[in-house]
Amino acid sequence: MRTHLLGIRLIHLSLLVGLGLASAHGAPPAADYELLFADEFSGDHVDLAHWNHRVGRRSGTSINGMNLAQNVRVEDGHLIVAVKHELIDGRMENTGGGLISKQRFGYGYYEVRSQPFMRGRGVHTAFWQKGMGGAENNAVFEIDSHEIDSTQRIACNNLYVDVSTRGYMESAWPHRAQVPLVLPADGWWIDAYEYTPDGVIFYDQGREVARAEFPDLVAAQNVWLTALNGVGTVDANRMPGESRFDYFRFYARDYPGANLLPNGGFEFNQDKTDLQHPVSWSEEGAVEASRVVRGDAFVGDFKLRHGSDRAYAVTTRQSLEFIRNGEYELRARIRRGGSGQASVVVSGHGGPDLKLDLPTSTNWVPVRIDRVMVATHGVTVSVVSSGGAADWLEIDEIQFMKPPLPGQEPRPTRSFAYRAGDPIWSIGQGRPIEFSGDEKFYFFGRNCGAGEAMTVTAALAPSRMADALPIARLPKSDAAGWALGVTAGGDVFLRVGSRERHADAVARGVLKLGKTTQVAATFLRGEVCVYVGGELKARVNTPFPVLDYNSAPGRLGANSGRYDAVGDVTLGTSGPSSPQTWGSYSGRLGQVNIYNRSLSAAEVVALKR
Repeated sequence: MRTHLLGIRLIHLSLLVGLGLASAHGAPPAADYELLFADEFSGDHVDLAHWNHRVGRRSGTSINGMNLAQNVRVEDGHLIVAVKHELIDGRMENTGGGLISKQRFGYGYYEVRSQPFMRGRGVHTAFWQKGMGGAENNAVFEIDSHEIDSTQRIACNNLYVDVSTRGYMESAWPHRAQVPLVLPADGWWIDAYEYTPDGVIFYDQGREVARAEFPDLVAAQNVWLTALNGVGTVDANRMPGESRFDYFRFYARDYPGANLLPNGGFEFNQDKTDLQHPVSWSEEGAVEASRVVRGDAFVGDFKLRHGSDRAYAVTTRQSLEFIRNGEYELRARIRRGGSGQASVVVSGHGGPDLKLDLPTSTNWVPVRIDRVMVATHGVTVSVVSSGGAADWLEIDEIQFMKPPLPGQEPRPTRSFAYRAGDPIWSIGQGRPIEFSGDEKFYFFGRNCGAGEAMTVTAALAPSRMADALPIARLPKSDAAGWALGVTAGGDVFLRVGSRERHADAVARGVLKLGKTTQVAATFLRGEVCVYVGGELKARVNTPFPVLDYNSAPGRLGANSGRYDAVGDVTLGTSGPSSPQTWGSYSGRLGQVNIYNRSLSAAEVVALKR
């Protein structure tokens, strides 16, 4: 059974339950979600109207496999991706495959029931969302609802952000959660994520397992169902095998006052994507006359400008799919000069096109189209202008949204620029992360807490007193890293160096069972200070003047060393990488911020306010 709004009919959740297609866990977390797309894989072939095959070689650190269309089939009510070790063009290859949706999905609840291949090592089964980049120009982020490396009993629930200034977000891994994997006896499990204006919530078997606080990251991107072969050591003797997917379902709900239009503030290009091609938008006509421009924007750092030194006519356009029907509005800020023509057009919503002619003004002025009645679960927004050498248009903060509630203001466009002095990585700001002492942990980047100065802050509330390293980027030997540690006796310390050779600054007996303790630790050219509740509790001069940038990935939570980041996958190691065995942290851990600078004593005191 396949449902979609581009076809004949929509099948609602109540019907899925009646047909026995929804389990106790197979439902959104809120009653107001509406099913807008589902593929139940009940036919005898892949529906190529809605899916493309993932094909081609995937290689990189510890990865070498081929994705083949012939490895993918629909049978027995399942999407089946075969994984093989086979002879191709005279050489043995590790092969897999998968599907990539042709449609793009935005805010909503995404769910898959799957049975990943687990018989032998080497297969990477995943349910994820990512833009295609290139000519499709919609690469904004990657959400990994699950990444499972066969035989590894841990699942990755990740958010990677493509929007970045050089050397910042792409290597800092905004959210890379590693969650212990408990599969039912038959290997089938239900995995889901909820992508909202406030961030991403990850669910396993209907239970929340991780939460990425990353607000106002607006995108409409493709969904991937894949089984990649050739990851790490491959047990070729356990192949052929297969990963199976029972269904994919997407549900949407209303978010009044939240913009649904990706890159409406034109902040997504930053310095990573050519400013001639606004991310998430397509263009036609004299495309050289349209460009994202840095500076003097209404919000943030960037705006869109139409204009040329000769006659031009250009359109910048974007379409949304799988949004709820109902009343919407469009808002924007514009400036315009000359005597040319300029307008914003809303079309494809099920009624007559709505055209708003734009006024001339040297100052930013608001424009809006009220009562856009969407009846097609989709819409297209176009910015159209034409003129001569003296004509120009600048537009910023384009927002397409359900009308804000009474007394509510629209959510503003987010600026993604990294400002000097900001934390390079933050997590657990709105609510702390719960750790139970198992192998759950979060990776963070090698560039977090590096150079001649750094600071780490955290609010710790242990539920069990134990020797643990709640936050660490500590190599096994040689290069210098750091770790924020706790002991069974209630000490808190910052360790600088490596697991084999290090120096500690220790605040004695400051941690209490069940009580939240605010800690900040600074490093400046070898000097380490530990503050508790804004008060200096320890100061030590160490023999380590610089913290290495590439010594080790960071970990938050469990720090046993049983898993490691190998490129963009997580693989098990032979065992703990430390001569001292550290327990896994139990309790709450929040307000974590890592800076690549040393906060002053006054800044540390200000943190507790």
